Amino acid sequence: ITKHARNEDCIREHGMMGETPFCLVRNWWVAVSPLALENIERMAPSSIGCSLKKLDLRNTGLINILPKLRIHGDCEIESLRLTASEEAHVAEVLAQENPFCVGRVKNMWLEGYAVGVITKMSLKDCEFEDLSLIATRREHVVGIFKQEKHFCVGRVKNMWLRDYAVGVITKMSLKDCEIAWLNLIASEEAHVVSVLEQEKPFCVGGVKTMWLYEYAASVITKMTIHEDNTMESFVLRGHEDQLSRILKEKDNSIDLGRIRTGGLRVPEKIKRKLRYTLVDEEGKEMLEERDSSKWWRRRWWVTRKKDFE
Repeated sequence: ITKHARNEDCIREHGMMGETPFCLVRNWWVAVSPLALENIERMAPSSIGCSLKKLDLRNTGLINILPKLRIHGDCEIESLRLTASEEAHVAEVLAQENPFCVGRVKNMWLEGYAVGVITKMSLKDCEFEDLSLIATRREHVVGIFKQEKHFCVGRVKNMWLRDYAVGVITKMSLKDCEIAWLNLIASEEAHVVSVLEQEKPFCVGGVKTMWLYEYAASVITKMTIHEDNTMESFVLRGHEDQLSRILKEKDNSIDLGRIRTGGLRVPEKIKRKLRYTLVDEEGKEMLEERDSSKWWRRRWWVTRKKDFE
């Protein structure tokens, strides 16, 4: 499993943790012994003590080793990436009743059936720089939609949800979160059906920058934002057929709260459906919006410049 790691003591049994963090990386073209996978299946949960700095497993049954690892809550993992094109790659993880600890993850990327793994992780103490979920097929996330309870994702700075994963946001506990950048993209109407069919709206807490693209734009009709929130920018882009759900709403019926002057970037025909208050840098209400490309570029840079420092 760790033949690439030169430190042979990086994994130990009975909860003993190696002192030097290592990377657990395996791609689909690197075969894993069937016997190794059978042995992993028989292992008790949290029976392998280890310290990780990076975890990258793609399209391999080795993903099922995750609940078997005993990772200390203070362990800082720079990157955790899981990709599963087959349900078997994550079947044992999804069968877990109790959540397992993955330490404090900085960047997490889950794709395919691996998106469901997030509901089995203990993430309340995590502070993500980036959280990305991608699901191109409904089967990838159907298990999440069936859950009645919401799951915690800790604190998230930047969240990227694509295709069917857009609907996963309705199952997250985000009421007390403050998201710097929320980016939702859905290229097909089917990707957001689960959201639009909901009777009750879902809350995203506080959001500084929100970008909704294509069919994902329609989820704004089911979204509530913290009443004290002030968005630096709100961007909505899509063709007319992708925005048809919003156009059916009554004028001034979609509440966005406060938005910085120059930060509202939506088609004119959509603007009348929205209810918002434009404020300046000091939070004072403005009657008119300054709408120029130079102002918009400056506003974008003010919002994102810390990410480039």
